[in-house]
Amino acid sequence: MEDKTEIKTVCNHKRDGLLPTILKFQNGSLLGVGDFSAVESTSDRKKRAFVVAGEQVYTGDIQDSQEYDTYICLRNKSTNKVQIVPVQQALMSNHIFKRLESQTQKVPTLSREHASKKLLKEFGGRKASRFVDNREQMMVNVEVVRQDLDETVKSSVQEVDEEDDSLADVSINNEDYLASIVPPFNKDATELDAVYKVENVIPNALLERLDEEAKVVFSTPIKTLPIKSEYLKTFLTRIQEKPVTSKQDFLHIKLIIYMDALQSLISLRSRQMQKAELSGITEKIENDIRIRFADPNVAKKGTRTNFSSEKALTHFIVMALLISEKYEVDINVLSRALGTSKDRIKKYAHIVNALPKSRSDILSLRLPSKVPALKTARRFQRKK
Repeated sequence: MEDKTEIKTVCNHKRDGLLPTILKFQNGSLLGVGDFSAVESTSDRKKRAFVVAGEQVYTGDIQDSQEYDTYICLRNKSTNKVQIVPVQQALMSNHIFKRLESQTQKVPTLSREHASKKLLKEFGGRKASRFVDNREQMMVNVEVVRQDLDETVKSSVQEVDEEDDSLADVSINNEDYLASIVPPFNKDATELDAVYKVENVIPNALLERLDEEAKVVFSTPIKTLPIKSEYLKTFLTRIQEKPVTSKQDFLHIKLIIYMDALQSLISLRSRQMQKAELSGITEKIENDIRIRFADPNVAKKGTRTNFSSEKALTHFIVMALLISEKYEVDINVLSRALGTSKDRIKKYAHIVNALPKSRSDILSLRLPSKVPALKTARRFQRKK
């Protein structure tokens, strides 16, 4: 009958050369575009598949079953004929397995269970991540409890009921992450103006390209500028009302334009920054933020995660200190401008060497050598 499919050819499974390979990704799926390659061991003749997608590398053994062969059917719609083609299969796992194994050898506290949790958080989706968080909150870290007891004995009276609101534990695993979200600073600085350099917060090449934008913003009435934050408008008003402006004033205008875009990023609800409008003034800043503040551990280009928001928050606080007269800023003002709680502002301010003054809500930049270590508690964690 004409409506029946006719088998045209059946390929030989034992033919030479690499067969088409079906890839299955463990704990997730491949986002974006990846490059595939396969290699064969000269010793045991085993074949392995490799997929490189951005900074992510997936590997897996190509499975050849002795009991059965796997085929796929390719149907030609015009001739209604089918070609049966043999295929191989490979279960791909992320390179993070190897990294965790190497860390386990150096850090005995990192168990297989911890590695599984990390993978589940990064590749298991929101529900899986929330499930792991709930499980972790129910578990007791013996080392943390011991340190808390020691501190309680020393201080005689100390409440330990604010674990969720306490600051991060600066451990070997946590330092690298904190360094990735905090602008570079001079740990050995002896003067406040030497702690942060503007070019370490914003690339110097970008600052030089913002001269025209800074001049336009300076000469434009505040009410017509596409800046929503009253906090930033107040600074611009002060600069515009000065009888004589300096190079420092125009540098501060550039910082304010960048802060306006960071504020948009912090309030952004979309997971993609590629098409989101972050700045109503210039695309130069938007393009810089999409590259520097995108999560490097996500294959899809321009993806915004908690990493992006946390990095934007620390940079915004540092810039707020730099444009102030005495490297000081009101926590309440930042809280209103960013729509973030005061406690969260304090946490991330501590990371960038800014602490509240005694009995005050004024954040003040401190020399890194005089900033006390962060309290021991839960770590800052990357969540999608």
